[in-house]
Amino acid sequence: MSVQLEFVGHACFRIWEGGRPTIVMDPFSHEKCNLEDDGFRLEADTVIVSSLTDPAHDNVPLVNGRPRVINALDVATGKTRDTINGEPIHAIPAAEIPDHPEGTDDNALYAFQAGGLWFGHLGDLGFGLSNEEMRPWVGHCDVMLVITGQKYTVKYPELDRMIDFIKPTWVVPMHYYLPPFGGAQGGGMDPVNEFLNRRTRDPVIIARHHTVTFPMTKSHDGRPTIVVLENSGYNPTGGSPEFQVRRA
Repeated sequence: MSVQLEFVGHACFRIWEGGRPTIVMDPFSHEKCNLEDDGFRLEADTVIVSSLTDPAHDNVPLVNGRPRVINALDVATGKTRDTINGEPIHAIPAAEIPDHPEGTDDNALYAFQAGGLWFGHLGDLGFGLSNEEMRPWVGHCDVMLVITGQKYTVKYPELDRMIDFIKPTWVVPMHYYLPPFGGAQGGGMDPVNEFLNRRTRDPVIIARHHTVTFPMTKSHDGRPTIVVLENSGYNPTGGSPEFQVRRA
């Protein structure tokens, strides 16, 4: 079975199943992300968020109607149990970086199944987690949605270790500098090029679109294939050099 993944922007993605939108992850606030709200809204049946304490990750009103809302932090801490497509959500408790200027908020990583594949979202992770902490994702993360901006979030050496332990088939970068969000006003995040240039052994697909269909091309040597998407939620300004990288 195939499933479509759409990169909306920042840490927000949307899953399409059967040709229709079904799940939105970590919807962002235009105001929080220093973006102009031009009326852009999403459709979906379910919204899952890494917490309900950060407008950059929990702006449920970005989704029209009355979708089902799942707080992954409540799942991770055992307050609730929830499923998506009949399979339990595998959530891991986490937090922002300890010296975050806006305070350290608890949040969660979460993995769920859609279209026969497991999608794992790193939430708003501020630091690396141990292998033991990441163990709930072993065998439950075909597509890993990873934070690559570094500013106030997990750093590359820790991220590399987590990717190498989980061994996803595909890695999709998120939460990085993509004009107009994420530069000096957005915390000085790194562009996705910095992450790609570090992972020199991994094949890279530059999609040149905001939506791709999984399963897609994968490596033959067990390395994860990195899939870089454009975003559908706002228009970049000043060019997007991070999409100029191409490697076989």
